[in-house]
Amino acid sequence: LMPMEIRNADSLFENLMKFSDSTGKNLFDSSLVTWSIARGRWRRFQPLVILEDADPAVVAMIEEHQLDLPGVVTLAESRRWYPYGTLAAHAMGYMDEITEEELNELEKAAGPNKDSLLYARGDRVGRKGLEKVYEPYFRGRDGLQYVRVNAMGKEIEVLEDMPQVEPVSGNSLVTSIDLELQQVAEEAISDTVKGAVVAIDPRDGSIMVMMSSPRLDPNTFSLSKDRRKVEWAKLALNSRMPLNNRATVGGYDPASTYKILVSLAAMRSGKVEPKEHMPQPCHGSYRFGTRAWKCWKPSGHGSTDFYSALMQSCDVYYYQVGLRIGLESMNKAGHEFGFGQKTGVDLDAERSGELVDSSSFTKKFKARGWHWSRGMILNLSIGQGEVATPLQLANMAAGLGNGKYLYRPHLIKEIHAPDGTVIKRAKPEVLHTINISKELHEILLKGLEDVITTPGGTGGRAAVPGIRVGGKTGSAENPHGDVTNALFIAVAPLENPEIAIAVVLENVGHGGSMAAPVAGAILRRYFERKASGNQQKKI
Repeated sequence: LMPMEIRNADSLFENLMKFSDSTGKNLFDSSLVTWSIARGRWRRFQPLVILEDADPAVVAMIEEHQLDLPGVVTLAESRRWYPYGTLAAHAMGYMDEITEEELNELEKAAGPNKDSLLYARGDRVGRKGLEKVYEPYFRGRDGLQYVRVNAMGKEIEVLEDMPQVEPVSGNSLVTSIDLELQQVAEEAISDTVKGAVVAIDPRDGSIMVMMSSPRLDPNTFSLSKDRRKVEWAKLALNSRMPLNNRATVGGYDPASTYKILVSLAAMRSGKVEPKEHMPQPCHGSYRFGTRAWKCWKPSGHGSTDFYSALMQSCDVYYYQVGLRIGLESMNKAGHEFGFGQKTGVDLDAERSGELVDSSSFTKKFKARGWHWSRGMILNLSIGQGEVATPLQLANMAAGLGNGKYLYRPHLIKEIHAPDGTVIKRAKPEVLHTINISKELHEILLKGLEDVITTPGGTGGRAAVPGIRVGGKTGSAENPHGDVTNALFIAVAPLENPEIAIAVVLENVGHGGSMAAPVAGAILRRYFERKASGNQQKKI
Protein backbone atom coordinates (compact mmCIF):
# COMPACT_ATOMS: atom_id res chain seq x y z
CA LEU A 1 0.00 0.00 0.00
CA MET A 2 1.36 3.42 -1.05
CA PRO A 3 -0.69 5.83 1.14
CA MET A 4 0.14 8.92 -0.90
CA GLU A 5 -1.55 7.34 -3.95
CA ILE A 6 -4.85 6.47 -2.20
CA ARG A 7 -7.79 8.48 -3.58
CA ASN A 8 -10.77 6.99 -1.74
CA ALA A 9 -9.96 4.79 1.24
CA ASP A 10 -13.46 3.30 1.58
CA SER A 11 -13.66 2.40 -2.11
CA LEU A 12 -10.17 0.89 -2.02
CA PHE A 13 -11.08 -1.25 0.99
CA GLU A 14 -14.25 -2.54 -0.68
CA ASN A 15 -12.37 -3.41 -3.87
CA LEU A 16 -9.61 -5.28 -2.01
CA MET A 17 -12.19 -7.33 -0.12
CA LYS A 18 -13.57 -8.62 -3.46
CA PHE A 19 -10.43 -10.64 -4.15
CA SER A 20 -10.40 -14.26 -3.03
CA ASP A 21 -8.30 -17.36 -3.56
CA SER A 22 -9.36 -20.66 -5.15
CA THR A 23 -11.09 -21.73 -1.92
CA GLY A 24 -13.14 -18.54 -1.68
CA LYS A 25 -11.14 -17.10 1.20
CA ASN A 26 -10.35 -13.39 1.10
CA LEU A 27 -6.86 -12.69 -0.19
CA PHE A 28 -6.46 -9.65 2.01
CA ASP A 29 -6.87 -9.52 5.76
CA SER A 30 -9.55 -6.91 6.49
CA SER A 31 -8.11 -5.82 9.83
CA LEU A 32 -4.61 -5.42 8.35
CA VAL A 33 -5.92 -3.38 5.42
CA THR A 34 -7.96 -1.17 7.76
CA TRP A 35 -4.95 -0.64 10.03
CA SER A 36 -2.66 0.13 7.07
CA ILE A 37 -5.04 2.68 5.56
CA ALA A 38 -5.42 4.40 8.92
CA ARG A 39 -1.67 4.40 9.47
CA GLY A 40 -1.09 5.73 5.99
CA ARG A 41 -2.75 9.00 6.90
CA TRP A 42 0.37 10.00 8.85
CA ARG A 43 2.91 7.75 7.08
CA ARG A 44 2.06 8.94 3.59
CA PHE A 45 5.38 8.10 1.95
CA GLN A 46 6.05 4.80 3.72
CA PRO A 47 5.07 1.60 1.83
CA LEU A 48 2.97 -0.71 4.01
CA VAL A 49 2.80 -4.46 3.33
CA ILE A 50 -0.73 -5.85 3.10
CA LEU A 51 0.05 -9.21 1.45
CA GLU A 52 3.25 -11.25 1.45
CA ASP A 53 4.36 -14.17 -0.71
CA ALA A 54 1.83 -13.46 -3.43
CA ASP A 55 2.09 -16.07 -6.18
CA PRO A 56 2.30 -15.02 -9.87
CA ALA A 57 -1.42 -15.58 -10.46
CA VAL A 58 -2.32 -13.19 -7.63
CA VAL A 59 0.18 -10.60 -8.89
CA ALA A 60 -1.33 -10.81 -12.37
CA MET A 61 -4.85 -10.45 -10.98
CA ILE A 62 -3.95 -7.35 -8.95
CA GLU A 63 -2.21 -5.73 -11.90
CA GLU A 64 -5.19 -6.43 -14.19
CA HIS A 65 -7.41 -4.46 -11.79
CA GLN A 66 -4.88 -1.72 -11.13
CA LEU A 67 -7.31 1.05 -12.14
CA ASP A 68 -9.65 -0.03 -9.33
CA LEU A 69 -6.79 -0.14 -6.81
CA PRO A 70 -5.04 3.24 -6.74
CA GLY A 71 -2.37 3.09 -4.04
CA VAL A 72 -1.79 -0.67 -4.33
CA VAL A 73 1.46 -1.79 -5.98
CA THR A 74 3.31 -5.08 -6.28
CA LEU A 75 6.97 -5.07 -5.31
CA ALA A 76 9.70 -7.68 -5.01
CA GLU A 77 11.71 -7.79 -1.80
CA SER A 78 14.82 -9.68 -0.76
CA ARG A 79 14.98 -12.01 2.21
CA ARG A 80 17.79 -13.90 3.86
CA TRP A 81 18.21 -17.44 2.62
CA TYR A 82 20.29 -20.04 4.46
CA PRO A 83 21.30 -22.60 1.80
CA TYR A 84 22.49 -25.16 4.38
CA GLY A 85 19.28 -25.03 6.40
CA THR A 86 19.81 -26.36 9.91
CA LEU A 87 23.59 -26.61 9.51
CA ALA A 88 25.23 -24.56 12.30
CA ALA A 89 21.92 -22.71 12.54
CA HIS A 90 22.20 -21.82 16.22
CA ALA A 91 25.54 -20.15 15.57
CA MET A 92 24.33 -18.38 12.43
CA GLY A 93 21.21 -17.08 14.13
CA TYR A 94 18.30 -15.57 12.27
CA MET A 95 16.59 -12.32 11.27
CA ASP A 96 13.20 -10.82 11.96
CA GLU A 97 11.32 -7.66 11.06
CA ILE A 98 12.27 -4.53 12.95
CA THR A 99 9.56 -3.51 15.42
CA GLU A 100 7.69 -0.22 15.69
CA GLU A 101 9.22 0.32 19.12
CA GLU A 102 12.75 -0.11 17.77
CA LEU A 103 12.11 2.28 14.91
CA ASN A 104 10.60 4.87 17.21
CA GLU A 105 13.68 4.68 19.43
CA LEU A 106 15.97 5.09 16.42
CA GLU A 107 13.96 8.03 15.13
CA LYS A 108 13.99 9.63 18.55
CA ALA A 109 17.78 9.23 18.78
CA ALA A 110 18.25 10.65 15.25
CA GLY A 111 16.23 13.77 16.05
CA PRO A 112 15.88 16.10 13.06
CA ASN A 113 18.58 14.20 11.15
CA LYS A 114 16.24 11.49 9.80
CA ASP A 115 18.51 10.91 6.80
CA SER A 116 20.98 9.17 9.15
CA LEU A 117 18.54 6.32 9.81
CA LEU A 118 19.72 2.99 8.44
CA TYR A 119 16.37 1.24 8.93
CA ALA A 120 12.84 1.60 7.62
CA ARG A 121 9.58 -0.20 8.33
CA GLY A 122 9.61 -3.70 6.95
CA ASP A 123 13.39 -4.05 7.22
CA ARG A 124 14.76 -7.20 8.83
CA VAL A 125 17.45 -7.16 11.47
CA GLY A 126 19.58 -9.80 13.17
CA ARG A 127 17.85 -11.30 16.17
CA LYS A 128 20.13 -14.14 17.28
CA GLY A 129 23.61 -15.51 16.80
CA LEU A 130 26.05 -14.04 14.32
CA GLU A 131 23.17 -12.28 12.57
CA LYS A 132 22.63 -10.17 15.68
CA VAL A 133 26.23 -9.66 16.80
CA TYR A 134 27.49 -8.65 13.36
CA GLU A 135 24.39 -6.75 12.22
CA PRO A 136 26.39 -3.49 11.89
CA TYR A 137 28.78 -5.24 9.48
CA PHE A 138 26.08 -7.03 7.49
CA ARG A 139 23.98 -3.89 7.19
CA GLY A 140 24.42 -1.73 4.13
CA ARG A 141 22.58 1.49 3.43
CA ASP A 142 19.53 2.07 1.25
CA GLY A 143 19.81 4.34 -1.74
CA LEU A 144 17.36 7.09 -2.62
CA GLN A 145 15.98 8.31 -5.92
CA TYR A 146 12.99 10.31 -7.09
CA VAL A 147 10.81 8.72 -9.76
CA ARG A 148 7.78 9.78 -11.79
CA VAL A 149 4.86 7.34 -11.68
CA ASN A 150 1.66 7.04 -13.65
CA ALA A 151 -1.90 6.98 -12.34
CA MET A 152 -1.55 3.28 -11.53
CA GLY A 153 1.57 3.81 -9.42
CA LYS A 154 3.95 2.33 -12.00
CA GLU A 155 7.37 3.93 -12.43
CA ILE A 156 7.85 5.85 -15.68
CA GLU A 157 11.25 7.44 -15.26
CA VAL A 158 13.90 8.45 -12.76
CA LEU A 159 14.08 12.21 -12.21
CA GLU A 160 17.74 12.80 -12.95
CA ASP A 161 17.65 16.45 -11.86
CA MET A 162 16.67 15.45 -8.30
CA PRO A 163 19.29 14.45 -5.69
CA GLN A 164 20.23 10.78 -5.75
CA VAL A 165 21.82 8.68 -3.00
CA GLU A 166 23.69 5.57 -4.10
CA PRO A 167 23.00 2.40 -2.09
CA VAL A 168 25.87 0.91 -0.10
CA SER A 169 26.26 -2.87 0.06
CA GLY A 170 26.89 -4.60 3.35
CA ASN A 171 30.04 -6.56 4.14
CA SER A 172 30.53 -10.30 3.75
CA LEU A 173 31.57 -12.46 6.68
CA VAL A 174 33.59 -15.68 6.54
CA THR A 175 33.18 -17.95 9.56
CA SER A 176 35.66 -20.44 10.94
CA ILE A 177 33.04 -23.21 10.74
CA ASP A 178 34.38 -26.19 8.82
CA LEU A 179 31.45 -27.15 6.59
CA GLU A 180 32.40 -30.80 6.20
CA LEU A 181 33.09 -31.41 9.89
CA GLN A 182 29.87 -29.62 10.79
CA GLN A 183 28.00 -32.00 8.49
CA VAL A 184 29.68 -34.99 10.14
CA ALA A 185 28.59 -33.78 13.58
CA GLU A 186 24.99 -33.21 12.47
CA GLU A 187 24.77 -36.58 10.78
CA ALA A 188 26.16 -38.36 13.85
CA ILE A 189 23.41 -37.17 16.21
CA SER A 190 19.70 -37.79 15.80
CA ASP A 191 17.44 -34.76 16.05
CA THR A 192 15.55 -36.62 18.78
CA VAL A 193 18.59 -36.31 21.07
CA LYS A 194 19.25 -33.11 22.99
CA GLY A 195 22.86 -32.00 23.22
CA ALA A 196 25.72 -30.15 21.59
CA VAL A 197 29.06 -30.60 19.84
CA VAL A 198 31.86 -28.04 19.70
CA ALA A 199 35.24 -28.34 17.97
CA ILE A 200 37.98 -25.72 18.41
CA ASP A 201 41.41 -25.16 16.91
CA PRO A 202 43.77 -25.18 19.94
CA ARG A 203 46.22 -22.96 18.06
CA ASP A 204 44.02 -19.86 17.91
CA GLY A 205 40.55 -20.51 19.40
CA SER A 206 38.68 -20.58 16.09
CA ILE A 207 35.51 -22.66 16.26
CA MET A 208 35.38 -25.40 13.65
CA VAL A 209 32.11 -27.03 14.68
CA MET A 210 29.18 -25.69 16.69
CA MET A 211 26.15 -27.91 16.66
CA SER A 212 23.09 -27.86 18.94
CA SER A 213 20.25 -30.37 18.95
CA PRO A 214 17.28 -30.30 18.45
CA ARG A 215 17.92 -28.55 15.14
CA LEU A 216 16.61 -25.17 14.07
CA ASP A 217 16.02 -24.00 10.50
CA PRO A 218 16.64 -20.24 10.31
CA ASN A 219 14.75 -20.11 7.00
CA THR A 220 11.64 -20.35 9.17
CA PHE A 221 12.18 -16.70 10.07
CA SER A 222 12.26 -15.67 6.41
CA LEU A 223 8.69 -16.80 5.86
CA SER A 224 5.80 -14.36 5.50
CA LYS A 225 4.63 -12.71 8.71
CA ASP A 226 1.58 -14.95 9.16
CA ARG A 227 3.47 -18.18 8.56
CA ARG A 228 6.33 -16.91 10.70
CA LYS A 229 4.00 -16.37 13.65
CA VAL A 230 2.69 -19.92 13.40
CA GLU A 231 6.16 -21.47 13.17
CA TRP A 232 7.50 -19.24 15.95
CA ALA A 233 4.71 -20.39 18.27
CA LYS A 234 5.60 -24.02 17.56
CA LEU A 235 9.25 -23.41 18.39
CA ALA A 236 8.62 -21.26 21.47
CA LEU A 237 6.17 -23.76 22.97
CA ASN A 238 8.26 -26.84 22.17
CA SER A 239 9.28 -28.45 25.48
CA ARG A 240 12.56 -29.59 23.92
CA MET A 241 13.55 -25.91 23.54
CA PRO A 242 15.03 -25.99 20.02
CA LEU A 243 15.63 -22.24 20.14
CA ASN A 244 18.36 -22.69 22.76
CA ASN A 245 21.95 -22.95 21.58
CA ARG A 246 23.01 -25.67 23.98
CA ALA A 247 26.63 -25.23 22.95
CA THR A 248 26.80 -21.86 24.72
CA VAL A 249 23.86 -21.72 27.14
CA GLY A 250 23.46 -25.38 28.09
CA GLY A 251 24.70 -25.97 31.64
CA TYR A 252 25.97 -29.47 32.45
CA ASP A 253 27.94 -31.22 35.17
CA PRO A 254 31.33 -31.87 33.52
CA ALA A 255 31.34 -35.29 35.21
CA SER A 256 34.54 -37.32 34.79
CA THR A 257 35.93 -35.00 32.10
CA TYR A 258 36.77 -32.73 35.06
CA LYS A 259 39.04 -35.38 36.55
CA ILE A 260 41.88 -34.28 34.30
CA LEU A 261 41.85 -30.84 35.96
CA VAL A 262 41.66 -32.45 39.41
CA SER A 263 44.74 -34.46 38.39
CA LEU A 264 46.50 -31.30 37.26
CA ALA A 265 45.73 -29.57 40.56
CA ALA A 266 46.88 -32.61 42.54
CA MET A 267 50.24 -33.04 40.81
CA ARG A 268 50.91 -29.33 40.67
CA SER A 269 50.38 -29.14 44.45
CA GLY A 270 53.07 -31.77 45.01
CA LYS A 271 50.69 -33.80 47.18
CA VAL A 272 50.10 -36.55 44.61
CA GLU A 273 52.60 -38.33 42.37
CA PRO A 274 51.54 -39.81 38.99
CA LYS A 275 52.48 -43.38 39.93
CA GLU A 276 51.33 -43.14 43.53
CA HIS A 277 48.48 -45.42 44.56
CA MET A 278 45.84 -44.05 46.91
CA PRO A 279 45.70 -45.65 50.39
CA GLN A 280 42.35 -47.34 49.80
CA PRO A 281 41.89 -49.53 46.71
CA CYS A 282 38.61 -49.31 44.84
CA HIS A 283 36.20 -52.08 45.77
CA GLY A 284 33.19 -50.27 44.35
CA SER A 285 32.78 -47.62 47.05
CA TYR A 286 34.60 -45.36 49.49
CA ARG A 287 33.39 -44.72 53.03
CA PHE A 288 33.57 -41.15 54.27
CA GLY A 289 31.74 -40.28 57.45
CA THR A 290 28.56 -42.32 57.65
CA ARG A 291 28.13 -42.66 53.92
CA ALA A 292 29.51 -45.05 51.34
CA TRP A 293 30.37 -43.06 48.18
CA LYS A 294 29.98 -45.34 45.19
CA CYS A 295 32.21 -45.81 42.18
CA TRP A 296 30.52 -46.16 38.80
CA LYS A 297 31.87 -49.73 38.63
CA PRO A 298 30.30 -51.81 41.44
CA SER A 299 33.01 -54.48 41.33
CA GLY A 300 35.69 -51.81 41.69
CA HIS A 301 39.00 -51.06 39.95
CA GLY A 302 41.40 -52.29 42.62
CA SER A 303 44.50 -50.28 43.46
CA THR A 304 45.10 -47.47 40.96
CA ASP A 305 47.58 -44.71 40.23
CA PHE A 306 46.87 -41.62 38.11
CA TYR A 307 47.26 -43.39 34.77
CA SER A 308 45.03 -46.38 35.55
CA ALA A 309 42.49 -44.28 37.47
CA LEU A 310 42.06 -41.77 34.62
CA MET A 311 42.00 -44.52 32.00
CA GLN A 312 39.23 -46.41 33.81
CA SER A 313 37.67 -43.26 35.33
CA CYS A 314 37.83 -44.62 38.86
CA ASP A 315 35.77 -42.48 41.24
CA VAL A 316 37.28 -43.88 44.45
CA TYR A 317 40.76 -42.72 43.43
CA TYR A 318 39.50 -39.19 42.82
CA TYR A 319 37.49 -39.09 46.06
CA GLN A 320 40.76 -39.52 47.93
CA VAL A 321 42.66 -37.07 45.71
CA GLY A 322 40.00 -34.41 46.23
CA LEU A 323 40.11 -34.77 50.01
CA ARG A 324 43.90 -34.61 49.99
CA ILE A 325 44.32 -31.43 47.94
CA GLY A 326 41.16 -29.56 48.95
CA LEU A 327 38.59 -27.54 47.04
CA GLU A 328 40.69 -24.39 46.61
CA SER A 329 43.32 -26.20 44.54
CA MET A 330 40.67 -27.79 42.31
CA ASN A 331 38.85 -24.49 41.76
CA LYS A 332 42.10 -22.72 40.92
CA ALA A 333 42.71 -25.19 38.09
CA GLY A 334 39.07 -24.92 36.99
CA HIS A 335 39.25 -21.14 36.81
CA GLU A 336 42.52 -21.29 34.88
CA PHE A 337 40.74 -23.35 32.23
CA GLY A 338 37.74 -21.06 31.95
CA PHE A 339 35.16 -22.60 34.26
CA GLY A 340 32.80 -20.24 36.08
CA GLN A 341 33.30 -17.44 33.52
CA LYS A 342 32.11 -16.61 30.04
CA THR A 343 34.53 -17.29 27.21
CA GLY A 344 33.56 -14.08 25.40
CA VAL A 345 32.67 -15.94 22.19
CA ASP A 346 31.27 -13.65 19.48
CA LEU A 347 27.65 -14.66 20.03
CA ASP A 348 24.79 -12.89 21.78
CA ALA A 349 24.06 -15.44 24.50
CA GLU A 350 26.48 -17.37 26.71
CA ARG A 351 26.33 -18.97 30.13
CA SER A 352 29.20 -18.50 32.58
CA GLY A 353 28.85 -21.87 34.28
CA GLU A 354 29.74 -22.32 37.92
CA LEU A 355 32.54 -23.35 40.25
CA VAL A 356 31.26 -24.20 43.72
CA ASP A 357 32.86 -23.11 47.00
CA SER A 358 31.64 -23.35 50.58
CA SER A 359 30.10 -19.88 50.77
CA SER A 360 28.39 -19.99 47.35
CA PHE A 361 27.01 -23.47 48.09
CA THR A 362 25.45 -22.44 51.39
CA LYS A 363 24.02 -19.28 49.85
CA LYS A 364 22.65 -21.07 46.80
CA PHE A 365 20.87 -23.76 48.80
CA LYS A 366 19.93 -21.72 51.85
CA ALA A 367 16.22 -22.07 51.09
CA ARG A 368 16.57 -25.87 51.18
CA GLY A 369 18.44 -25.80 54.46
CA TRP A 370 21.59 -27.30 52.95
CA HIS A 371 24.96 -26.35 54.37
CA TRP A 372 28.47 -26.95 53.12
CA SER A 373 30.32 -29.95 54.49
CA ARG A 374 33.69 -31.41 53.60
CA GLY A 375 31.98 -34.39 52.03
CA MET A 376 30.85 -32.15 49.17
CA ILE A 377 34.44 -32.26 47.92
CA LEU A 378 33.95 -35.89 46.95
CA ASN A 379 31.19 -35.03 44.48
CA LEU A 380 33.11 -32.08 43.08
CA SER A 381 36.28 -34.15 42.64
CA ILE A 382 34.46 -36.29 40.06
CA GLY A 383 32.80 -33.34 38.30
CA GLN A 384 29.38 -33.57 39.94
CA GLY A 385 28.40 -30.09 41.08
CA GLU A 386 30.35 -27.79 38.81
CA VAL A 387 28.44 -26.42 35.81
CA ALA A 388 29.99 -26.02 32.36
CA THR A 389 28.87 -25.41 28.80
CA PRO A 390 29.98 -27.62 25.89
CA LEU A 391 31.94 -24.61 24.60
CA GLN A 392 33.85 -24.38 27.89
CA LEU A 393 34.58 -28.11 27.80
CA ALA A 394 35.92 -27.87 24.25
CA ASN A 395 38.07 -24.91 25.22
CA MET A 396 39.38 -26.83 28.23
CA ALA A 397 40.42 -29.66 25.89
CA ALA A 398 42.09 -27.12 23.59
CA GLY A 399 44.04 -25.60 26.50
CA LEU A 400 45.10 -29.00 27.73
CA GLY A 401 46.27 -29.83 24.24
CA ASN A 402 48.51 -26.83 23.63
CA GLY A 403 49.54 -26.63 27.31
CA LYS A 404 50.27 -22.90 27.11
CA TYR A 405 47.22 -20.76 26.46
CA LEU A 406 43.47 -20.72 26.74
CA TYR A 407 42.23 -18.68 23.77
CA ARG A 408 38.98 -16.78 23.40
CA PRO A 409 36.79 -18.88 21.08
CA HIS A 410 35.54 -17.08 17.99
CA LEU A 411 33.37 -17.85 14.97
CA ILE A 412 34.23 -15.07 12.52
CA LYS A 413 37.47 -15.50 10.61
CA GLU A 414 37.36 -12.54 8.23
CA ILE A 415 35.15 -9.62 7.25
CA HIS A 416 35.25 -8.58 3.59
CA ALA A 417 34.23 -5.25 2.09
CA PRO A 418 31.89 -5.39 -0.95
CA ASP A 419 34.92 -5.24 -3.25
CA GLY A 420 36.46 -8.28 -1.53
CA THR A 421 39.03 -6.37 0.51
CA VAL A 422 39.66 -7.89 3.94
CA ILE A 423 38.75 -5.16 6.43
CA LYS A 424 39.03 -7.28 9.57
CA ARG A 425 40.75 -10.55 10.36
CA ALA A 426 40.44 -12.47 13.61
CA LYS A 427 43.56 -12.59 15.76
CA PRO A 428 44.20 -15.07 18.58
CA GLU A 429 43.26 -13.56 21.93
CA VAL A 430 44.59 -15.18 25.11
CA LEU A 431 42.13 -15.57 27.98
CA HIS A 432 44.54 -17.27 30.38
CA THR A 433 48.17 -18.31 30.35
CA ILE A 434 48.29 -21.92 31.51
CA ASN A 435 50.81 -22.72 34.20
CA ILE A 436 51.89 -26.28 33.36
CA SER A 437 55.49 -27.43 33.21
CA LYS A 438 56.57 -29.40 30.17
CA GLU A 439 57.04 -32.51 32.28
CA LEU A 440 53.60 -32.29 33.86
CA HIS A 441 52.02 -31.55 30.49
CA GLU A 442 53.48 -34.75 29.06
CA ILE A 443 52.12 -36.70 32.04
CA LEU A 444 48.61 -35.33 31.52
CA LEU A 445 48.67 -36.00 27.78
CA LYS A 446 49.89 -39.55 28.40
CA GLY A 447 46.96 -40.04 30.76
CA LEU A 448 44.51 -38.77 28.13
CA GLU A 449 46.09 -40.99 25.48
CA ASP A 450 45.75 -44.07 27.70
CA VAL A 451 41.98 -43.42 27.87
CA ILE A 452 41.88 -43.96 24.09
CA THR A 453 44.52 -46.61 23.42
CA THR A 454 44.90 -48.84 26.50
CA PRO A 455 42.71 -51.96 26.73
CA GLY A 456 40.05 -51.20 29.34
CA GLY A 457 40.19 -47.48 28.59
CA THR A 458 36.79 -45.81 28.35
CA GLY A 459 37.37 -43.75 25.18
CA GLY A 460 38.48 -46.32 22.61
CA ARG A 461 35.66 -45.47 20.19
CA ALA A 462 37.32 -42.12 19.44
CA ALA A 463 40.56 -43.68 18.23
CA VAL A 464 42.02 -42.66 14.86
CA PRO A 465 44.50 -45.04 13.18
CA GLY A 466 47.98 -43.54 13.06
CA ILE A 467 47.05 -40.46 15.13
CA ARG A 468 47.78 -39.81 18.80
CA VAL A 469 44.41 -38.90 20.28
CA GLY A 470 43.81 -37.94 23.90
CA GLY A 471 40.37 -37.95 25.49
CA LYS A 472 38.22 -38.32 28.56
CA THR A 473 34.74 -39.73 28.97
CA GLY A 474 32.09 -38.63 31.43
CA SER A 475 28.65 -39.79 32.53
CA ALA A 476 26.78 -37.18 34.55
CA GLU A 477 23.79 -37.79 36.76
CA ASN A 478 20.83 -35.91 35.30
CA PRO A 479 17.99 -34.61 37.51
CA HIS A 480 15.67 -34.61 34.49
CA GLY A 481 15.92 -38.29 33.69
CA ASP A 482 17.04 -41.72 34.86
CA VAL A 483 19.65 -42.13 32.11
CA THR A 484 22.91 -40.21 32.49
CA ASN A 485 24.20 -37.46 30.25
CA ALA A 486 27.05 -38.67 28.05
CA LEU A 487 30.15 -36.48 27.77
CA PHE A 488 33.44 -36.75 25.94
CA ILE A 489 36.36 -34.41 25.30
CA ALA A 490 39.20 -35.08 22.88
CA VAL A 491 42.30 -33.40 21.45
CA ALA A 492 44.63 -34.46 18.63
CA PRO A 493 47.32 -34.99 17.51
CA LEU A 494 48.90 -34.87 20.95
CA GLU A 495 52.37 -33.91 19.71
CA ASN A 496 51.01 -30.77 18.02
CA PRO A 497 47.25 -30.37 18.60
CA GLU A 498 45.08 -29.05 15.75
CA ILE A 499 41.58 -29.92 16.90
CA ALA A 500 39.83 -30.19 20.28
CA ILE A 501 36.28 -31.51 20.67
CA ALA A 502 33.54 -31.66 23.30
CA VAL A 503 30.39 -33.75 22.93
CA VAL A 504 27.50 -33.58 25.41
CA LEU A 505 24.36 -35.69 24.87
CA GLU A 506 21.46 -35.62 27.31
CA ASN A 507 19.91 -38.77 28.77
CA VAL A 508 21.57 -41.29 26.47
CA GLY A 509 23.94 -43.25 28.71
CA HIS A 510 27.69 -43.63 29.04
CA GLY A 511 30.11 -41.14 27.51
CA GLY A 512 32.37 -43.85 26.13
CA SER A 513 29.63 -45.62 24.20
CA MET A 514 27.49 -42.65 23.14
CA ALA A 515 29.56 -39.45 22.98
CA ALA A 516 33.02 -40.79 22.07
CA PRO A 517 31.87 -42.21 18.69
CA VAL A 518 30.63 -38.75 17.65
CA ALA A 519 34.02 -37.21 18.40
CA GLY A 520 35.70 -40.16 16.69
CA ALA A 521 33.71 -39.59 13.48
CA ILE A 522 34.77 -35.93 13.40
CA LEU A 523 38.42 -36.74 14.12
CA ARG A 524 38.61 -39.44 11.48
CA ARG A 525 37.11 -37.19 8.81
CA TYR A 526 39.50 -34.39 9.76
CA PHE A 527 42.64 -36.52 9.51
CA GLU A 528 41.49 -38.49 6.46
CA ARG A 529 40.97 -35.24 4.63
CA LYS A 530 44.32 -33.90 5.77
CA ALA A 531 46.07 -37.06 4.56
CA SER A 532 44.41 -36.74 1.15
CA GLY A 533 45.47 -33.09 0.83
CA ASN A 534 41.91 -31.75 0.48
CA GLN A 535 41.22 -28.25 1.76
CA GLN A 536 38.53 -27.49 4.29
CA LYS A 537 35.51 -25.50 3.12
CA LYS A 538 34.25 -22.58 5.19
CA ILE A 539 30.72 -21.27 5.42
